[in-house]
Order: sequence, then C-alpha cells, then structure tokens
Amino acid sequence: MTKRRKILLWVGLILSLPLSAYAGLCVVFYAWMNAAEPERWPSEKAAIWVYSSLTLACCLFLLFCYCLVSLIKNQNRENPAE
Repeated sequence: MTKRRKILLWVGLILSLPLSAYAGLCVVFYAWMNAAEPERWPSEKAAIWVYSSLTLACCLFLLFCYCLVSLIKNQNRENPAE
C-alpha cells in the first residue's frame, strides 16, 4: 500500500465517524422540527431533509468501516502472525 493511500485512509477514518454522527443528529433535528412546528416545516419538506441526512449518515458510516477494514487488512499483510 502506498503512503498516499494510507494517508487517505487515515483521513477518511478520522473524519467519517464524527461526520456520520453529525448527520445522524441532523436526522433527529429535522424530524423534531417537523413535530415542533408543522406549519413551518411540512411533512414533505422535512422528509426530504430527514432521508437525505439519513442516507449521508449511512454512507459516511460505511466509509468509516471500509477505511478501518482496509487499514487492518493492510497491517495483517505487512506483519503476518507467526
């Protein structure tokens, strides 16, 4: 694995989990906005924001898992168990 790929995987690992958590909080926030002020946030408008935030949270969490698995797999290749 090249040094550049390792750096990108580490950056992806470090950034994707907090961003995933933030997107997850946005799901709750937009759903709450719809419940708190339905006249300002109609169901259709809130649903678009909720589902797009949920999709983003899932994609970022999958990116975190991919980076973690790739780094572990690379470490096992470089230092095989004896």
